Amino acid sequence: MNKFTLALPLAVVLVPQVSAEVNPLLFGTWKLNLARSVYELGPPPKAQTQRYEPSDDGMRVAVETISGNGARITYGYAVKLDGLQYPMEGERTPNGADSIAVLTIDPFTTEATLRRSGEVVLTIRSVLARDGKVLTLTSKGTNANELPTNSITVFDKQ
Repeated sequence: MNKFTLALPLAVVLVPQVSAEVNPLLFGTWKLNLARSVYELGPPPKAQTQRYEPSDDGMRVAVETISGNGARITYGYAVKLDGLQYPMEGERTPNGADSIAVLTIDPFTTEATLRRSGEVVLTIRSVLARDGKVLTLTSKGTNANELPTNSITVFDKQ
């Protein structure tokens, strides 16, 4: 038996396993903290609420926003944290996205990729505070006018 045959099984054992389970601290209602959030393009929303609920092997997310001009915007999605694309529902999704893929980085961090007609239009890194009271989303993308839409949005657990 050569040294490569012995090394292969060890390499498989040493590869870290990332859990695709949703951290239960994420479930519940989150309200946008405008004072702690930063928007680089356009007026920020007046308000936003995100609701996370368990769904099958993943989660269901419902978002309600009151835009800077007072329009009510709602959208949502059901997703597993497996990196596969799932449809988004709603008339005005972020950057016009029609699908989303979410991948678990660690128990407190996820990364989402939003696509419109197959093209990436937004990436979001979500970090849940260890105490489960603050959720920070760092978003980078391009809107329908090809302008950058970078933001850091901070949410407080309700």
